[in-house]
Amino acid sequence: MNLLIFSGFNQILQSAAALASACHAARRGQRVLLVSVGPAHLTGALLGQNLGPRPLELESHLAAVEVDPLDEIGSRWDEVRPSLRSGITARLRDLAPEELPSFPGMDAIAGLLVAEKARHSGHFDLVILDGPLAEGLVRAVSLPDVLRWFTRLIVGIDRGPGRSRSSQDAAMIPAALLPPSAFAPLQDLRVELEAQRARIDAATGSRVRLVVTPEELSMPGVPISLTSLGLYGMAVDEVIVAGDLGKVSEASRETFSPEASSVRPRLRVGPVATEIANRDAWALRGAELYHDGEVFDPNLTKHPPTGEREMKLYIPFLDPKTLDIALSSEEVVVQLGPLRRHVLLPGIVTGGRLRAKVEPAEVLRLWVE
Repeated sequence: MNLLIFSGFNQILQSAAALASACHAARRGQRVLLVSVGPAHLTGALLGQNLGPRPLELESHLAAVEVDPLDEIGSRWDEVRPSLRSGITARLRDLAPEELPSFPGMDAIAGLLVAEKARHSGHFDLVILDGPLAEGLVRAVSLPDVLRWFTRLIVGIDRGPGRSRSSQDAAMIPAALLPPSAFAPLQDLRVELEAQRARIDAATGSRVRLVVTPEELSMPGVPISLTSLGLYGMAVDEVIVAGDLGKVSEASRETFSPEASSVRPRLRVGPVATEIANRDAWALRGAELYHDGEVFDPNLTKHPPTGEREMKLYIPFLDPKTLDIALSSEEVVVQLGPLRRHVLLPGIVTGGRLRAKVEPAEVLRLWVE
């Protein structure tokens, strides 16, 4: 099963592109699940169809669902609660799903939970996520790093396998003073969030598509979003420009040319209608946008996975001048402008020497000797 996440800066354009893509892919024989994560839930409105939390079969090979992030994450919380039986966390058993807070990025996480269920069901070839806007998507993929920082700072839980002596000694409440049941849920939550991010890593074949206007394409927001997603391991294979090719500047065409860099996405310029229509009309719109070709190539080349002691980050528009790499608490801290990602390479903990290199085609390579 493949995962395709639509994002952008304009909710209705994003939803329209996702809907047209889903209908076209289904008509070409792929089993498609279209997942709307909101918050506006425009997918059903554009289709003139009432959607809900359960997948609704719209036609052969096409089903759609609207996800309420609080309800989806709340149902997962109901599965976790019985495991909180002792220690400090036993008190959390009384926390009902409706008491869970809303937090940035939860809509994307809820969508990924639904996508994971779809993968396990074996009923779908392609899940199209009408995901959050670009800023929300970046927040979602950066959330695991926030939790990893928190767990080490408060209770000294090592961010990788095992425990770091130095992190426990520096913790506000060292883990050695607490029973395992007190911090195990935090560790489990961290692992779950990191697993979700790993499922949308470029090495899995998952892809993001930004939907923009010609005017947005010439603004800094698009390159910044691509850089941000690349830092956290995600790949954008296409930038869909809703409009005419004549409105796209020559500079933008050259900047996003596939020949410029294998990391940078290609441009797909075409109409993205936003009027309410039936499935036949949306399928035709998708066929026009993709020139009657495939929405998602199943033979798409994935970014090759890296070994335990090595990591490659494919970062479009990577500017080495804004890059800073340091070691902190046995982790590699990669800072790129206002963004920061914490990476644990096992060799660092055992005394290996960190190496870093910006390779051609905007690839950051980190490895341990």
